[in-house]
Amino acid sequence: MKRALFICCAVLTACLSFHFRKASEKSAPAVSLLSEFSKELKLSAVEFDDLKGFENDHVLEALPALQNSCSVLKKKYQQWQTVCKKLNETFQSDKEFRIFLKKNFRPFLVNGGQKGLFTGYYEPEIKGDLVQSADYSTPVYGLPHDIVRINLGRFDPKFKGYVLFGKRKGKEIIPYLTRREIETGEEALPAEIIAWVKEPVDLFILQIQGSGILELPNGKKIGIGYDGSNGHIFTGIGSVMAKKGLLKKNVFTMSEIRDWLIANPEKAQELMHENKRYIFFKKLNKPGAIGSLGVPLTAGRSLAVDPKYIPLGSFLWLQTTRPDGADLHRLVTAQDTGSAIKGIVRGDFFWGTGEPALKEAGRMKSKGNYFLLLPKTN
Repeated sequence: MKRALFICCAVLTACLSFHFRKASEKSAPAVSLLSEFSKELKLSAVEFDDLKGFENDHVLEALPALQNSCSVLKKKYQQWQTVCKKLNETFQSDKEFRIFLKKNFRPFLVNGGQKGLFTGYYEPEIKGDLVQSADYSTPVYGLPHDIVRINLGRFDPKFKGYVLFGKRKGKEIIPYLTRREIETGEEALPAEIIAWVKEPVDLFILQIQGSGILELPNGKKIGIGYDGSNGHIFTGIGSVMAKKGLLKKNVFTMSEIRDWLIANPEKAQELMHENKRYIFFKKLNKPGAIGSLGVPLTAGRSLAVDPKYIPLGSFLWLQTTRPDGADLHRLVTAQDTGSAIKGIVRGDFFWGTGEPALKEAGRMKSKGNYFLLLPKTN
């Protein structure tokens, strides 16, 4: 790799001075972004020629997603203001936009090309109603009034990015109710019911994905998005079912899991209770998935990452494969997080909405790596 840049707190300014020409021109504005990176993250400066498939990607398709990320980045980081303003210009072709990217950004390989896991997720579209009936009897809960959110990073910087959820019991904070306790009504849940759905399995999958679209009986569609969790550790139901011999080990998909659970309702609830984590929702102003960055997700261009290592909003060049083994090399932006998305090189690729997206997302389990694109400062 060309001109390796190793980021660490002790030598951050010196590294930036060396790799970005004069310290007076380069290091000062970059620190405000790079200081958010973990000491475990190592970036190596490369050229765009090192990005596989860069000349073939329809990069202009990524522009709306990049603009959405810029709406947050430009407010948070000074060095993004100029380039984000330029992103509002009109680009006539992929070639023109590629030239812009090369002129305004510098790519960095993450951790020497370390391989990581890339999975997929999607936005479910499920049947539901705003009133309870015989057909729609499974509640979709809003965030409980008694839940307490604890940001551990405020107590110790080494826990930055770690959040706990619980509730008060006297002078203590104890773990919140589990999925089983919530769904069996062992304790009253002080939460508003924002909607009702037909299939408990569909709600379960909606909770795994984090957001979705509710199709009402009159055909109207409303968006519902993540508003918090009960704080318990996520357990993948697919692996639980595989261990019990209910699915073929390591070859199951989300579609297969859903079909099995719907076909076996007498066993489905007990299996779903194996995942103690429970997600609470809120109504959105309009349909469409909203990521943790607070902006709409773009199918094929939004990626969920671990914000402990990759700041939300970051521009990334992704190098992995599709579920069918074909190359998936493209420009994406980090706009979301996930309870299972942990590690320096780890991502969840957003495929979009509905059944076609489900088929791709449910099968994706690919090795790959990525590059970080940082704005040049002159």
